[in-house]
Amino acid sequence: MRLLPSIVVSILLAGALPAPAPAAVSAPAQAAQRVAFAFHSGFLMNLHHVLYDLAVHPAAFDALPADEAAALRDAVAFYRAQYAGRDLLFDATMASIRRALSVDDARRDPAGLDLPPGLADVLRRAAPVYARRAWPAHDAINRAWIRQVAALDARYGADVQLAVERGLASPYPSTPVRIDVVAETGKRQGAYTDTQAVIPAGRASYGGIAALEMLYHEAAHVQSADALEAAIAARLKAQGRTDDSELWHVLQFYTVGTAVANAVRRDGIDYVPYAEKVGLMRGPWAPFQPLIDADWKPYLAGRESLQDALAHMVARLPAGL
Repeated sequence: MRLLPSIVVSILLAGALPAPAPAAVSAPAQAAQRVAFAFHSGFLMNLHHVLYDLAVHPAAFDALPADEAAALRDAVAFYRAQYAGRDLLFDATMASIRRALSVDDARRDPAGLDLPPGLADVLRRAAPVYARRAWPAHDAINRAWIRQVAALDARYGADVQLAVERGLASPYPSTPVRIDVVAETGKRQGAYTDTQAVIPAGRASYGGIAALEMLYHEAAHVQSADALEAAIAARLKAQGRTDDSELWHVLQFYTVGTAVANAVRRDGIDYVPYAEKVGLMRGPWAPFQPLIDADWKPYLAGRESLQDALAHMVARLPAGL
């Protein structure tokens, strides 16, 4: 019986943090201004995402007491009818819910929040069941992930930030980036970001060093990747093509992943970047690899200008990509 998403704390803790580097290793470089992260493990934010996840990935509640099972079934039915067909990132209603739930992490009463009709009552009825059955474990998972990524950021973040800012030719935000850590998002892609990031700590692929990569990847969506996306879109339009290519996102993944791999290598750690590890570069993004090899790698190494690299890649971008 799948009451809630299957999440095991050990998958987040399996990758122990690396030992400090020997004294002979040079200190990390410093970005002009270090990006700050505001981490949250909020009850209502987690409850919302759990119910969304259960609406798109149905579960059985037969093992629960009748009143608890009924409360969850009603809540999941509401989410299935109202929200399961909506995208967490791009749908305006879902974005408004996320903003409304960006309250004190300990708050459990949704009354008075600017929520769509009926949602506050659904959350209020489901909250006691979630609080008893899953929240302590989910909160522990979230906080373990936060501790892990904060330690990684303290060790390697300056190097990563500097490399990403150079690669994307744009700085990270000067104001703290809100990071809402949840057990599961229910979204196929996992994390998502507009002006704040929501990251699923319960996914094994987001643990260990990958936590650092996903932190900086999602934070780059707030503003750092905007110039790259706009530049590629402009070149595509100039060629009479649509501007919906994934090239910018592939380059963002590659840039952040490479920055993390290079940063941890100074401690003798061989890290495989997320997009490569989960198969994106061998699967749907494989056609982009020749473009990266021919121009993006030379650009990151300082052997080609950003303008030339983008011009060459867009000119050779296969149709449909």
